[in-house]
Amino acid sequence: MNGNARKISYLSFAASLIIAIQMIIILFRGQAACLNEGCRIIENLTAIPPLYFNLLGFIYFQVIFWTIFMLRNRHAGSIDWLRVLLIAGLGAEGVLLAYQIFVAQTLCSYCLIIFAIVLVLNLMAGRQQSVAGLSVLAGILLIFSLLGFGPSLLLSLRNQTLSAGTYGTRTCSNPAKKVYLFFSATCPHCRKVLAALENCNSCDFYFNPVGRLKNMELAGVKKSPSYSPEVNRLMLSLLGIKGVPVLLARDPSGLSIIRGDERIISYIKQSCYQEAPLPYLGPNAVQDKNMSIYGEEGECSMTVDCEHGAK
Repeated sequence: MNGNARKISYLSFAASLIIAIQMIIILFRGQAACLNEGCRIIENLTAIPPLYFNLLGFIYFQVIFWTIFMLRNRHAGSIDWLRVLLIAGLGAEGVLLAYQIFVAQTLCSYCLIIFAIVLVLNLMAGRQQSVAGLSVLAGILLIFSLLGFGPSLLLSLRNQTLSAGTYGTRTCSNPAKKVYLFFSATCPHCRKVLAALENCNSCDFYFNPVGRLKNMELAGVKKSPSYSPEVNRLMLSLLGIKGVPVLLARDPSGLSIIRGDERIISYIKQSCYQEAPLPYLGPNAVQDKNMSIYGEEGECSMTVDCEHGAK
């Protein structure tokens, strides 16, 4: 491994610089730079702020960098701390990768870059280290694949309802139905729908974002003390829906799910902004007992930026 030690030190130092740049971006912009929406979803699922999470990564790569210089004259038979650090890092990254695949069910592009760097560091450390690292990674992925992390199980464990994911409500004096809007702050189709929700006549509106709302105000909305975007993502996952905006309407006749900005706006005009609400007669409806699902156009993917995922 001695011949590759210098390359490992260069790559680990470069990785720490990448993370340092990310931390600077977080400090100045308030959010991390990322190539897809998956990063923001993963950020919302961490127990500590993204800045501290990145700080841990920065410290890890710096420790590897300096360990190489400190152990140049390591005595034979002593513990090779560099190998220990590399295998520990790959184990941690393996858990994060498995969490993205089997729990969050979305991939973070920035996280994948860091994972790739840690994997390459282990491969550069020699055949023995490569076999050990890949074995640990395969074991982690295998165990995660055998555990139950499905959305329905998570919802039952948390004992949550849609109200747990509600950011705020706009209520009417005599509502005929309740409608839940699932949306993203970064989705232009969602903003189009939000702009149309200016009045209330015969519907109570519940706003359920799929990510944390930062510096976003909704006029006339009474905010909830707390809300969980994860509940909203899990609910859409249960329904097999991967895009927003989505409107879920409850009334005595059953449940309606309307997808796409134009269809949602049309539904609201017909069902919520009239003295005598009309039944929605939207196109492309799929009937399933007491549930109706309308359309899929005019929405943003929840796993990629809308610039690439809008349709």
